[in-house]
Amino acid sequence: MKRLYLSQLVLLSGIFFVMLIVSCEKKGDTGPAGPAGPAGPAGARGDSASGTVVYSDWQDLTYKPDTVITQGKIDTIGFYADINVPALTVTMLNTADIKVYINTSDSTDPVIFPLPYYSSSGLYIQVSDYKGGIELYSNAQMSTFLSNGKEIQQYRYMIVPGNSEGKKNNSVNWADYAAVKVYLGLKD
Repeated sequence: MKRLYLSQLVLLSGIFFVMLIVSCEKKGDTGPAGPAGPAGPAGARGDSASGTVVYSDWQDLTYKPDTVITQGKIDTIGFYADINVPALTVTMLNTADIKVYINTSDSTDPVIFPLPYYSSSGLYIQVSDYKGGIELYSNAQMSTFLSNGKEIQQYRYMIVPGNSEGKKNNSVNWADYAAVKVYLGLKD
């Protein structure tokens, strides 16, 4: 229900008063204002935890080789990494929006991409969500590594419940990490 502010009430009262004068004959003086009516009923209290966005810190991941044995030789066909997410329930899998991001640089000069990621060079990182975790699968070794003492290729996830305002707001570009970070008030 919209709340009317004092200026809007004054404007509406003025319009109503003018309409009243124009539509009625004057038969006497205007009487005093009546007493204020009772306040409407209070709305139901919402579940404060149901709309909470769950997100991780930036974390290091180690990808493991996905191998098969072909003609007696071990062949690596891809790489995978698992992110432990105890808060990821079956209900969330059915109703929430689950996002994963990679920072391909370091925390002082971030370059962030949403996952899944597909490049024109053929590199890809796919995402699979399951109860209690998220699996990433790539055709390249995408583990976190150190460069000049800085961690490169860190990962972060966000779980936006289906009934939260963030999920309902179609104006947020969830593929744009900077916009998501500002909208949700996230700190790195």
